[in-house]
Amino acid sequence: MHIEITSTTAQQQVHDELRQLRSGDRVHCDNVGQFLFCKRLLEQWRWGDILLLMMDDQKQVLKQFKYKPPAHDEVPRERLLKDQEQVVHALEKVFAHCHKVGLQVVSFSDGLVVVPKDLAEDPMALCSAAALGINDYETYTTFAEQVE
Repeated sequence: MHIEITSTTAQQQVHDELRQLRSGDRVHCDNVGQFLFCKRLLEQWRWGDILLLMMDDQKQVLKQFKYKPPAHDEVPRERLLKDQEQVVHALEKVFAHCHKVGLQVVSFSDGLVVVPKDLAEDPMALCSAAALGINDYETYTTFAEQVE
């Protein structure tokens, strides 16, 4: 898949669209400013599996970028623990909010879905429009997947 970033695309929209990318996806920009903004985000997120291209009007590639971490780019254990604590805190806030508004997060198939609490036990509701899938950016796995 690829997304098109034009010179009129707002930075928040660029940020949101880049967050939806998966491994192997491409980003096409037609503007140097947008190209540099996307490049900065990919470097900041350390996403090395996304190809960023700056294209001209004839769809010819003018520039390309793919993040390559330095050989010594190993994240210190202390930082990983701090990141882990922040993520756990954020997830707990999300789950508390779900509880407060009557939503249930359910493991379904190989992902997570959110449904109203009163529908959470209905298997048909889990595959209906009432269930919203969560984009986990390939960070969620089940225990069974880990031991396979």
